[in-house]
Amino acid sequence: MAAAVRGRTYLVFGLARSGCAAGALLRRQGAAVLGFDDAGDAEVRDRWAAQGLSELAATAFDEIHTGGDWGPLAGRRLDGAVLSPGVPLEHPRVAEVGQRVPVWGELEWASRFCAARTVAITGTNGKTTTTELAAHLARAAGWRAEALGNVGRPLAERADRLGPDDLAVLEVSSFQLETIVSFAPQVAVVLNLEPDHLDRYPDVRAYYAAKRRLVEALPADGHYVTWTECAEARAWPSPQPARLFGERAAGARVWVEGDRLRLADEDGARDLVGVGELAIQGAPNLLNAMAAVAALRALGADPAALAAALPTFRGLPHRQRVVGRLGGVVFVDDSKGTNVAAVRAGLAGYGAGVVLIAGGRGKGEDYRPLRDALGAVEAVVLIGEEGPAIGA
Repeated sequence: MAAAVRGRTYLVFGLARSGCAAGALLRRQGAAVLGFDDAGDAEVRDRWAAQGLSELAATAFDEIHTGGDWGPLAGRRLDGAVLSPGVPLEHPRVAEVGQRVPVWGELEWASRFCAARTVAITGTNGKTTTTELAAHLARAAGWRAEALGNVGRPLAERADRLGPDDLAVLEVSSFQLETIVSFAPQVAVVLNLEPDHLDRYPDVRAYYAAKRRLVEALPADGHYVTWTECAEARAWPSPQPARLFGERAAGARVWVEGDRLRLADEDGARDLVGVGELAIQGAPNLLNAMAAVAALRALGADPAALAAALPTFRGLPHRQRVVGRLGGVVFVDDSKGTNVAAVRAGLAGYGAGVVLIAGGRGKGEDYRPLRDALGAVEAVVLIGEEGPAIGA
């Protein structure tokens, strides 16, 4: 692939983290790279400074065109274009370029330079925790593994630096999956599916269809992992029977029995760890742990190594993390709960006495399902532009 891009010219849409990583990858391979962003030059450079991208951006582009200034790019000879996940395919300039040359997403493009085995994890909630946990467990099993993708390090940042003995554990979003063509992970994980991103998709079926593309991308010997309680994802065909986690009675290979996390596969059934030994607590995190174990067992990871490493994962910021205690009040940061399903799941582990702070910017969701999750909630503090709608 390196020889195929050397001396050619590519356009990158979107000059944030993924765009900078894609541009730098292309330039390492000998291509000329043009960058385009609707934001103004000062805003783009402020973004780079705020996100620690200034040094990477300096290596990523031969030219940048900001503020939506298309004039210098109109009619330029291009060999292809790369799309950052936040830029929709319907963007008029993307559609225009797509009539002349191929347009790839950053995930698709980077995967063509990546020799490592890959585990790709998607779903509505829990993706980042499961991705980081799976990489943590993989390292404990003796592999050189990196958590990449939507966790904050695009695959393009590391793709050409990973070898066939390495493992890339990727958090992948529906936006990224819209543009895959040849991307083919060894393991695909669909954690759960709930309505989300309805500000981008016309309806929930279109959102689910984008997620389904990950399972459709599996090679003939690929493994599919999903939750027993997600009927939509369980119905999707896969090259081999799905490896399930969740409820044992529904066929799960990883489940909770009493207070023990258990595993059953070709080598028989065994205890892994006590639920109370895990540093990450709560029903959603327990499902994340099951999913990570199921994914790594699909690749042959040693169960004993997985069991030893599970209690040593400390969790991630903004995901059910205790951040303070004062006068008997425990303050929990769950600000990654950015949709109704995530908030419902986050509240599931509490018995009573909860004050919920909720609001922000909406995604077109119906907030009525929150009513059924408020059993433990004594008061709600509403903030942000969406606060009144949630209150209503």
